[in-house]
Amino acid sequence: TMHGEDEESPENLALSDNVDKLNIQFEDAMNDMWQALMTQELYLHEAIEESTTNFHRKIAELMAKFVEQAQSFFVQLREISVHFSENMTEIVTRFISTKLALQDFEDVPNDLRMCMEDRDAILNLIAGMKDTHT
Repeated sequence: TMHGEDEESPENLALSDNVDKLNIQFEDAMNDMWQALMTQELYLHEAIEESTTNFHRKIAELMAKFVEQAQSFFVQLREISVHFSENMTEIVTRFISTKLALQDFEDVPNDLRMCMEDRDAILNLIAGMKDTHT
């Protein structure tokens, strides 16, 4: 019609039919592509959701195991601290008793000689050390 042709001419009708068919084919192709993309999006969404759920579950399990192990280690550390303190008390008491009984202060440093007479102070220091460690 732009060149002065008749809209109802057989050529224009044929071209119009072809354009209509192409338009329908294009819409069908677009619809098929939209359906395929929506299907892929649904699968992707489900996969991400499942991965996120698995990640949260694994992290929770790892955290629970970590806390359990940490608690176990701290129990062991407390037991070792108590054992160390008991051994230290026994050794210091035996050392002081032996040195006082024998009056053998030759190899005892001067700073320690002043403390040896006050056993309670030494035992309090050991107890304070145990509390600090705990």
